[in-house]
Amino acid sequence: MRLRVTPFGEPLTGHSAPVAGVALHPGDELIATSDDTGLIRYSTGVEMSGSPYTMTLAFHPDGHLLASGGEDGVVRLWDLSGVPAGELKGHEDVVTAVGFHPDGHLLASAGWDHSVRLWDPVTRMPVGDPLTGHTGRVVELAFHPAGHLLATAAKDGTVRLWDAGTGQPIGDPLPGEGVAFLAGRLVIVGPDRLARADDEVITPEPVSGLTARGDVLAAVNWDDSISLYDLGATPLARVTGHSGAVQALALGRSLLVSVDDRGEVRRWRVDGLPDQPSDTEPFDQVARLRRSLVTLQHTHAVARRVRDDLHRRLEERDDLVRRLTARVDELETRMTSAVVARRLTGHDAPVHGVAFHPRGHLLATADRAVRLWDPVTRDQIGDPLPGGPVVAFHPGGHLLAAACADHTVRLWDPDTRRSFGDPLAGHTGPVTSVAFHPSGDVIATASADGTVRTWDTVMGRQLSEQPGTRVVFAGDDLVVGATAACGHLVATALPGGAVRLENRRTGAARELTGHTSDVRAVAFDATGDLLATGGGDRTVKIWDTASGAELSLFTGHTSAVNGAAFHPDGHLLATTSDDCTTRLWPTRLGGHAGPAEWAGA
Repeated sequence: MRLRVTPFGEPLTGHSAPVAGVALHPGDELIATSDDTGLIRYSTGVEMSGSPYTMTLAFHPDGHLLASGGEDGVVRLWDLSGVPAGELKGHEDVVTAVGFHPDGHLLASAGWDHSVRLWDPVTRMPVGDPLTGHTGRVVELAFHPAGHLLATAAKDGTVRLWDAGTGQPIGDPLPGEGVAFLAGRLVIVGPDRLARADDEVITPEPVSGLTARGDVLAAVNWDDSISLYDLGATPLARVTGHSGAVQALALGRSLLVSVDDRGEVRRWRVDGLPDQPSDTEPFDQVARLRRSLVTLQHTHAVARRVRDDLHRRLEERDDLVRRLTARVDELETRMTSAVVARRLTGHDAPVHGVAFHPRGHLLATADRAVRLWDPVTRDQIGDPLPGGPVVAFHPGGHLLAAACADHTVRLWDPDTRRSFGDPLAGHTGPVTSVAFHPSGDVIATASADGTVRTWDTVMGRQLSEQPGTRVVFAGDDLVVGATAACGHLVATALPGGAVRLENRRTGAARELTGHTSDVRAVAFDATGDLLATGGGDRTVKIWDTASGAELSLFTGHTSAVNGAAFHPDGHLLATTSDDCTTRLWPTRLGGHAGPAEWAGA
């Protein structure tokens, strides 16, 4: 193999600090670099602000994402326009290395916390437990071209191999301080800083860093020159030109990029690099088979998890249906005889927020705290969560949004009771309503400060702001000023006790009248066929949305009704009140039957 390496264009400018990270787009048409200030630059001129001291970069194999890591321990994802695409949090110290699996289904990261972590770049979630075993800072990682192995090197003087599919260690640790794969063979930088493959020296002089692509290894020599070698240790080329210490390299199909501690980024045209190995080469055939196998294993594991989760959910649903059926029968018997359910202690202030989990197995209520209840047994689940008086469940049920006294909205996992992400901060007055978009990707909040804001549910960043004090989603549409919505139907409480019901599809509208005081609570059932209202007159009414007829009247609250929510299957209605209670009404009964009353709800 003969290579010809020549400077390509002028050095790239834009960095005013040492450049530590560099990555080359798979097509060689885009270069990403990062420096000690956290500045990340594309060669197109696009700039991003990453972690302080962003020291490692990697492009996804298909080129649509860039991963970065640095001092704050967060792995950040970026699209090609420089827009943040996700944050992966888990490392407890500096992230020193990131790299994508050859087929792109995994992202590996390593850091000073002695751990290696695997991530799903699509879901942005961890894959398995952290890979542990190193006793020093992990500084380098590399995937085998076939994707079945991951190699890591640490300051503890060891190189470790891991099964990329299972995350399990393979063999004993090997002595070494750096790592790469050259033509499918493991290359280790030893304590003497010479690079070896199977104990055969590849670099005849000490190196401070290396990278490999296919059959070619690029190494930074101690005099800051750059040498290229093949697996037989044949010197293929040597280039000089940097005035500072070379920090990192990236080798592409026909381009070599190098960066140094003076902020200089140099490009080199490499002529003579082999194309992808011939299909007739045994290694390539094995590599393709291995890559296909790893991809198949990952797909199978995901499908198996989905299947198991579906079976579990179906079993939970069946059990819930059995329990609810038995409980509803019991409640109907008790309600028709006007027997009041046992009182539960808990809330000691007027109750406002109320929401059912999409699967119906949880009920959330809130005043100055948020409590979760089993609607069948009426038992409180766990300790109260901070928040209130406004609550809303994510359409998928895995998040619960709760307004807080500091005018923020916090997201909680109702199963683990752990907070999700940072609080949604920006409002300067009490939050009056919270609503999720049907997709769950966007959350809308309204506040007494007169603003309505939308937020990215996962990232927590604000997307928009407009005037308003109430907000709902009617299908995909954000509706400001409305009180409740279901598909194309929107309900708005009017002064004096009336409720305006509007069909946004046809434009038809009517007013529902009957309350003798202002309406505070408005809720649709899941079908949009029923509308519940409650207010200062202490009554709860259920209406037929098609005809506007009043179907049921519930009495029992001793003070104003503040909130209402239908169970997902519509057989129960929960209402909250200034009388510090939540009540459950069986919607199929109507009339004045006594409700199940939770004094503590």
